[in-house]
Amino acid sequence: MRGLRTALVALAAGLLAAACALPPAGGAPGAAHAAGPLLPQGVIPGGFAVPVGTPPGVSPGALPTRPPQPPTGQYIKLIHPSSVAATGPHLYVVDSGAGALLRFDTVGQSVARVAQVPAIPGTRVKAGPDGSVYVLRPDRGEVLRFTVDGRRLPSFSAPLDILRPSDLVIEPTLNRVWIADSAGGVFAFHPSGRMGNPVVGRGDGFSRPGEGATLLAAGARAVVGIEPSCRCVLVFDPEGRVRARFGEGELVNPVGIALDHHGRTWVIDRGDGQLKIFETGALAQRIPAARLGLTELTAIAIDHQRVYVADGPGGKIGVFALLPPGKTP
Repeated sequence: MRGLRTALVALAAGLLAAACALPPAGGAPGAAHAAGPLLPQGVIPGGFAVPVGTPPGVSPGALPTRPPQPPTGQYIKLIHPSSVAATGPHLYVVDSGAGALLRFDTVGQSVARVAQVPAIPGTRVKAGPDGSVYVLRPDRGEVLRFTVDGRRLPSFSAPLDILRPSDLVIEPTLNRVWIADSAGGVFAFHPSGRMGNPVVGRGDGFSRPGEGATLLAAGARAVVGIEPSCRCVLVFDPEGRVRARFGEGELVNPVGIALDHHGRTWVIDRGDGQLKIFETGALAQRIPAARLGLTELTAIAIDHQRVYVADGPGGKIGVFALLPPGKTP
């Protein structure tokens, strides 16, 4: 009987892996083809549960002498993925429908529940270079930090300075945590949790005219942010000085931003339902949700050659290979 159950679980896991290898479903007939620099690789609707301490690609209780086994836990279906972050084999997802922070193992096709999070707008997740994960809690005015196996690390907060946190990023040169305020100011924190000086704004949570940021993203050498008054993109140096500005008149209601290693800036614009790609400060492409096989563009994360786009209402995450500038499949 035990052998039959194991065989059935293995068959189910194999079918799930096969489904995830297919192009995203539910979109236009041409959704299987490349959309600009994005080549569809599959869709993540959920996964089989494993304990949070399970290493990537390993099933619970697996032995070194045995081949990897498919996960045997309960299947967890995404309800409303609202924020995503990726690093190596790990994809972190805030599912606001389930009130949970989930960690997907993209190698073993499994999912672990890391922590409970509030089902409210503005909860965001970012991954650090050391594998830790940061969760912005706007309801508590703080950023929580967890290890990859779910252990709590020192959190980040400054209730007298940050009025209502709106986003965060790990600045790439010094690994400082930048936290943006909904009023446009940005504050830097030491990795230990100690608050440093304000890097953007007047120091009271508010920004100077035309120099604030409420959404943030970091690449290998730069930090970019969405300036709320002009609805444009600002490029910051490590000290928070504005080095470039672009996208004015191109964005309606930006809700997400990311950088790839080619220097392109990706913005999710909820105002017209498009994913907009900027190259060297100019709008290069507009990609509607339907062209990606998605219902709505909710959040975006980029990790090296892979792009993850969350579809909140569709309860899934589109997975795409990232093509370099000027290359077509």
